Amino acid sequence: MKISLEPITKHNWDQVARLKVSDEQRQFVADNAYSIAESLFSEHSVARAICVGGEPVGFIMYESLAYAGKPREFNIYRLMVGRDFQHCGIGRKGMRLTLDALLEQEGARRITVCYVPGNDVASDFYKSLGFREVGVSNAEMVAEIVAETTTDASSSDLHC
Repeated sequence: MKISLEPITKHNWDQVARLKVSDEQRQFVADNAYSIAESLFSEHSVARAICVGGEPVGFIMYESLAYAGKPREFNIYRLMVGRDFQHCGIGRKGMRLTLDALLEQEGARRITVCYVPGNDVASDFYKSLGFREVGVSNAEMVAEIVAETTTDASSSDLHC
């Protein structure tokens, strides 16, 4: 099963927008159509389809924090895999591809993710990828991967 990250284009945006999570997960993730629109109006955001064999089955979005004076920091703030494609390792591989691109190609020093406190599935998932919880900001748990030694993040450094 070949998993890849592909740009959102006029050819795949509708397929990505139609992907839905389970009813139980709706409270934890924004709708893809909203996220695609958001990415079009934010010069700092990058949206990608998570594809299996070229077919969109998930979505991931991140931003560079260069605009905030943090040129080697990134925040991954959307991740979803369509309900019909979950529990196959697709989300993990999509996240790993994104982390590799940010760490290796972009030279990221710090990568954060945010999720609703109490979402144990997300917490366990991100911890298994090497993220460490650093605190709550704007009612969301913030977890980070730091690529090189830095000082601990204070709540003012948290971004969601």
